[in-house]
Amino acid sequence: MHGSGTRLLLSTAVVLLAQNAFAARLTEGEQACVNAMNDAGLAVARTQASVTDACVDPAASGAAADIPACVANDADARLVGAAKATFDAAGAACADLPAFGVAPTVDQGVNDAATTHVRGLFADAFGSSPSGAMVVDASDTKGRRCQAAVVKGMASVVTSYLGRFGRCVEKALAKGAENADALVQCNGSAAKGTVAKARKKLVSQARRRCKRTTTAVVFGGRCAGEGTATGAARCLGTRAVCRACRIANAMDGLDADCDLVDDGADDDSCTFLVGLSGDAIPFDNGPDGRIAGADISLVEHPERHVTTGLDGHFVFDGLEEGSEATVVLSHPDYHAIQTGTIKLGPRGIDRVTFQAVIFDIYDILAALLGVVPDDANRCQMVTTVTRLGKSIYDPGAHGEEGVTVTLEPPLAADHGPIYFNSSVLPDRTLVQTSDDGGVLFIQVPPGEYTWTAHKAGAVFSRIKMKCRVGYLVNASPPKGLQRH
Repeated sequence: MHGSGTRLLLSTAVVLLAQNAFAARLTEGEQACVNAMNDAGLAVARTQASVTDACVDPAASGAAADIPACVANDADARLVGAAKATFDAAGAACADLPAFGVAPTVDQGVNDAATTHVRGLFADAFGSSPSGAMVVDASDTKGRRCQAAVVKGMASVVTSYLGRFGRCVEKALAKGAENADALVQCNGSAAKGTVAKARKKLVSQARRRCKRTTTAVVFGGRCAGEGTATGAARCLGTRAVCRACRIANAMDGLDADCDLVDDGADDDSCTFLVGLSGDAIPFDNGPDGRIAGADISLVEHPERHVTTGLDGHFVFDGLEEGSEATVVLSHPDYHAIQTGTIKLGPRGIDRVTFQAVIFDIYDILAALLGVVPDDANRCQMVTTVTRLGKSIYDPGAHGEEGVTVTLEPPLAADHGPIYFNSSVLPDRTLVQTSDDGGVLFIQVPPGEYTWTAHKAGAVFSRIKMKCRVGYLVNASPPKGLQRH
């Protein structure tokens, strides 16, 4: 007992030391990737702001009767083009995926964050209830002009912030920043200078444009209780900084405390709650099979449990944007299994899946590899490198061929990577993925590991796994090494 415990502690210490040892300044190519994604995020935010302006301003060519639907229109050609430009930028600049400074999902994290939070400015100003989020009647010309000016001013705060943030990150990387913590300070400094000027302009515009309006009518959202248009504009300027900070965090994979950035107080003023949902699917009966009666829990919130119904579906609400979630499935017929560790974006996360393995299959796979799983001291880790647009919900093979996979911190070669062949069996002779896309590391010491996929001309999500003793850790599609 004493000997195995000592080995476990030593293994964990080695992993933690290795994680700290890999801090290093980014190469020029890696810096270019970070800078390109920040530029793309700013471009998407500006595009969403222009969409919102056109929807709200009665004099604009894009003014619409259903204004909330207009603001949230993903099919708008301008937004489609901006999103595609982000994907193109990721493909062109992110061949060298940096160790820090980008979202785990690279381009998706940029687009989702920018559109969601810039759209959120509209709800902040006018309300988000079914009867809210509406601009006052078009016959109220003064009210409409007031609202249009304030929404435009809020967006200017956000885009000014993101521009200043991007320049700060670029300089920090050029000077030799070695980890994400070195970039967090850019969130605080981004709220100054031009952003402070944009906030002052927002207040002056509100004071001028909203003179003869009723604040409670014109602003039905977060700042309706301020009493005056000037007070509402100050309040909304703070909210704009909050959302800009959230976008910056999402784009660069940072954990800056946006509560402190927006108003200097740790008061949950910049906290957003999102959901997580997915499906429990058996490894030997996907994509149509489902597991009923499974207990689903969260490593980071051990008090939270739900039970899957006949459809195998599970949902968790009230999780904080930017926090991590590792989902665990427990069922008497299946080996203990957990997902990869997911950072929750501004839209939450859906389609989190399990490829749960019954004990017989787990034993067969171990026999094929010629190992006896050390479930008392180690974990086993697996994921799928998945083709663009494919997931576990699609029939047939969905893997990306010709990809190599690395871990940070690295492990000795006897741990893996072991790639699965086209027959969905682990094959030690393979040196890259087959069309199955599966890849495995065995007998892994406990700790946190980052997985990265490599293929010329391709960009993949990077994933994190928390190796816990006795668990099969499987980042199942589409939350594995997904190609974008």
